[in-house]
Amino acid sequence: FRRVLFRSRVQERIEACAAAAGVTPPVLVAVTKTVTPAATAALVDAGPSELGENRAAPFAEKADSLQAHFARSSSDSPRWHFIGHLQRNKARRVLERAHVLHSIDTPRLAESVARIATELQRTIEVFVEVNLTGEAQKHGHGPRELGPTLDVLAASPWIRVLGLMAMGPLVETADVTTESVFSSAGSLASALEIERGSSTFHEGRCRLSMGMSGDLEIAIRSEEHTSE
Repeated sequence: FRRVLFRSRVQERIEACAAAAGVTPPVLVAVTKTVTPAATAALVDAGPSELGENRAAPFAEKADSLQAHFARSSSDSPRWHFIGHLQRNKARRVLERAHVLHSIDTPRLAESVARIATELQRTIEVFVEVNLTGEAQKHGHGPRELGPTLDVLAASPWIRVLGLMAMGPLVETADVTTESVFSSAGSLASALEIERGSSTFHEGRCRLSMGMSGDLEIAIRSEEHTSE
């Protein structure tokens, strides 16, 4: 019940902020890391249909467990978002189960994902990760390094490129704040949408995956694109 109440409050915050900004409320992805499969199933039964995990092995185990649960119930299975750093040697295990990848951070990973999606003949939606803080601890492309990765992904009929994923700084400074990073992500997405359009992005839109429960209002205010 606490998780359902929390979800309700987060959704209320999203809807209120989106209304104030005059934009469509973004998709809420409920991150279930450290949560048991039983608790996750109860959460889905209560409403959320988009779930996120950030580690390959726990994700695979939980996805398989919930698939069996929902096969026995009348509820629809959730859509899984993989939101963590993905190692290429674990990509197949994730791609067999995930619907959306949020962290394509190198051209080599893009090549692996495109190849595996083709072998599985399974459509995968992806976001390309950008590092706009300059922090060495973060993965992702610089804003001028996206071309080769986008080209690889756009060439695959099994890949839908949804847009960019960005995170705020671990520690804000006078020059790098969460607001400035999210604003830069919005500007970059707008420029790429104009430059590449439907030749690269699904439905011609470069969406954004950004914002967590602590900074979702900043993400929504930063840009009219979808934030998660």
